[in-house]
Amino acid sequence: MGLSAAKNKRNYALLGLLLIAFFVYLSSFTNAFTHLDDQVQVVHNPNIKQLNINQLIDIFKSTSVGMYQPISTLFYAFTFALFGLNPTAFHLLSFLFHCINILLVYSIFKKLNFKDFSAFFAAAIFALHPMQVESVAWVSAFSNLCFTAFFLMAFLQYLQFFESKNKYTYISCFILFTLACFAKSAAIVFPVLLIATDWFFFQNRTWKSIIQKIPLLLVSLIFGLITLNSRESAGHLSDLSISFDLIDRFFLICHSILFYPIKFIFPYQLSAFYAYPEISEGLLPITYYLSPLLLIAFAFVCWKYKIHQVIQFGVLFYLIGIALVLQLIPVGNQITTDRYIYLPMLGLLIILGFFLNKVQDKKVKILLLLVPLAFAFLSFERSKIWQNDETIWLDVLSKNPKVAQAHNNLGSYYMQAGKAQKALNHFNIAIREKPYYADAFSNRGSLYAQLEKSDEAMRDFNQALKLRPHADAYFNRANELVKAKDLNSAIADYTASIKLAKSADVYTNRAFAYAQIGKIELATKDLETAIKLDPTYGQAYFLFGMILNTQGQKQAACIKLKKAMTLNHTKAKQAWEQICI
Repeated sequence: MGLSAAKNKRNYALLGLLLIAFFVYLSSFTNAFTHLDDQVQVVHNPNIKQLNINQLIDIFKSTSVGMYQPISTLFYAFTFALFGLNPTAFHLLSFLFHCINILLVYSIFKKLNFKDFSAFFAAAIFALHPMQVESVAWVSAFSNLCFTAFFLMAFLQYLQFFESKNKYTYISCFILFTLACFAKSAAIVFPVLLIATDWFFFQNRTWKSIIQKIPLLLVSLIFGLITLNSRESAGHLSDLSISFDLIDRFFLICHSILFYPIKFIFPYQLSAFYAYPEISEGLLPITYYLSPLLLIAFAFVCWKYKIHQVIQFGVLFYLIGIALVLQLIPVGNQITTDRYIYLPMLGLLIILGFFLNKVQDKKVKILLLLVPLAFAFLSFERSKIWQNDETIWLDVLSKNPKVAQAHNNLGSYYMQAGKAQKALNHFNIAIREKPYYADAFSNRGSLYAQLEKSDEAMRDFNQALKLRPHADAYFNRANELVKAKDLNSAIADYTASIKLAKSADVYTNRAFAYAQIGKIELATKDLETAIKLDPTYGQAYFLFGMILNTQGQKQAACIKLKKAMTLNHTKAKQAWEQICI
């Protein structure tokens, strides 16, 4: 077979793979935005609603859900500018980047001198493995796909630089790596991976190799510090010492290291939420104590039999990629998540590719292709789970019915859907399973407020704030205080909420409270801030118009009400007709 024919064959194979991936994820394109960060990162994110120089500056100055990811937010902004809040457009953006990453994985394997079949098989597993579904089907996981694309492009450039020693190739590697860090700080492990590539894959164990990475290491240090600060400011650094001592945490880390390879081989009982284990009589489940023994056994085998450098490199690629999410610095309330394996999966695929290189029999190769096809079916089914909040959390509870967070989030979904009794049942279960769960108390308080059970609502809001002072609980309690005409106390709670997290709805509601006690100047100032935070928030324009009208500023009031009408505010048209016609 000539070179041209072989190239065409590879291109057709890759095109076929992308088509299979398209049909696997086709059903996810119509999935709704979820309340798993989609509301914060996209739906109510003021930074993506306008594209101008001031907004670009704000994007690069701000964080989202405790993460510094301006490049990812910028892609959200471009998508919003073109398609508005159309979930399909955001899902297609994610899928597009997944396709880019599939092609990059194939290119990297070819650059690392893997055979055609091994490179294609690795790309197919990467494309179709059910553990990848969370990263592709969940809009808020886009930063995972985005940073991986720049990360892999930078890695390809470095492999080219290693061959050519061309300084411009190194510069392009540096730029792409920096863009990866701007997309998501998980990219900061890149220079460590390059050192591992030099020392273990290319066997270039020199000090020059490390010195060469100093500019990259400095970038990693800067973005690492930014991330720690943003995570801490958002309250995302977990205090595991409340539930687990240092010895327990050692076993948690060992368990996490093994979790991903096991799920990679046996993708069974995948979930959108993996809760921390329960301590029973001072002990973790037995599997956690077995984890370090299995790791020691694997390390002994590697040392005893001097495993091949490619396998060593694959192991290091996986460990370096997964290092930041092993809860060495505890972040969030999950011990593991499927999306964390998205990039580190390449390490496991490198190990797999080493053995696939030895396969010569065409019949065996054909049989092996049944594996990614089976994964394609599993991923197709898994992508349906991400249809909406209800399907996500019902699936989580089908795997583990005691997950308090799942009951809380499902309760929130039912509360917004107007199914009060179902919502109350799930909030009660969440509090029973996790008696110190502040969010569940706050949400149940909101439900009681909807049901006009003021005493029960205030009791839950007070308990939520006692357990953990947070913006939502202050906001919810303030709304209930407004109903009770305790406006000064409401303003104090709105102010406390703003100190923890600025949002347009809190400023708007505080403006209403200020207006009620005659502090019009403070009310209008809050409304100006609300509109600056979210220029698409119709309630702010409506309230602004109504306040201006009471001050005799009819023309200015009509402008605000007209704007509220264009934003589909339900009461704006009637008010405009009464005041402005």
